[in-house]
Amino acid sequence: MFQEQPTGNDTELWHKVFEKQIAYIQARQDFLNNCPDRVGLIKKALHNPSERGTALRLIKSLNLEERQGLFDDLVDLASVSHSDIELCRKVILSLPKKWLLANIENSAEPLLQDGTDEEYRRLLELYIDIDRKLAQRLAQRAVQHEDLDIREVGEDFQNYLENGYRTLSAL
Repeated sequence: MFQEQPTGNDTELWHKVFEKQIAYIQARQDFLNNCPDRVGLIKKALHNPSERGTALRLIKSLNLEERQGLFDDLVDLASVSHSDIELCRKVILSLPKKWLLANIENSAEPLLQDGTDEEYRRLLELYIDIDRKLAQRLAQRAVQHEDLDIREVGEDFQNYLENGYRTLSAL
């Protein structure tokens, strides 16, 4: 198959991307190797929407103990809709499953105490990716809630879990 040769401008644009990527890798390594309060700075960045994506991508480079130290902040972020929610979920799901199962409900409880259908829905989406039994417990809790909107979320997820729907997009 015939491919066109890149123009000078295309090549220049590519080299800019490549050079910025190399600069990012070097800056990231410098930050990880030389910043004594890297967890504190990342924690702060998680709550700044313009810095959040970078912080979430950087978390993957932290050690397990440091990632676990950010867990409550990550669960808090996973409980509401935002542009980085999928990245946030991936970071959470990168933690050991046994540890997740032992800690997720305690971390989510303060969010659910005064939560709305939004928190229940986002956390159920996360819970399904962690463990179906975990999701079933939260869906059952939602079904028994006094708030009609939260009950509806619980019913939606119970249907999903019972009928094995392929996607959550309809929920």
